[in-house]
Amino acid sequence: MKKILIVFALFAFLATGTLFAEYPGGFGIGVQGGYGGVGGGAGLTLKFPSLPIFFNIDAVSASDSGFHLAAAGDYYFIHNDLLKETDLDYYVGFGIGASLWGFDDKLGIAAAARLPIGLSWQPITLLELYLQVVPQIGLQILPDFKLWTNFWGANIGLRLWF
Repeated sequence: MKKILIVFALFAFLATGTLFAEYPGGFGIGVQGGYGGVGGGAGLTLKFPSLPIFFNIDAVSASDSGFHLAAAGDYYFIHNDLLKETDLDYYVGFGIGASLWGFDDKLGIAAAARLPIGLSWQPITLLELYLQVVPQIGLQILPDFKLWTNFWGANIGLRLWF
């Protein structure tokens, strides 16, 4: 737990040098795949021009025996150039997510605080490719109340910008 708090404190310190993150302009829509934490599986990612939040909705799994859906919203407080010559950027953010599942006639609900850390490459104005890891702290609310045991997530995806 101390390590997680140290990571959050470090990124909060780094964020003080950047008041506002730089975002690609316009409306962004894309797909992502991932694993772990709140989300994972196949998903849709959205960025609306009027909001500084990157949204994702994931269908983690669905079968005859149940389903698992997740959604999250992340605000990138750092989004800077890593290599200007290649349009490779890095970002760090903070977000919240929720997960809903039902298997074997049991309903599950969990919520988490997220810290997305990633790389973003925009080779052309229309296309963005990204890779991120997402440490998370969460609580499972149903079927029983407990600290969430899956603290790491990761995603790879692409967005089209209009």
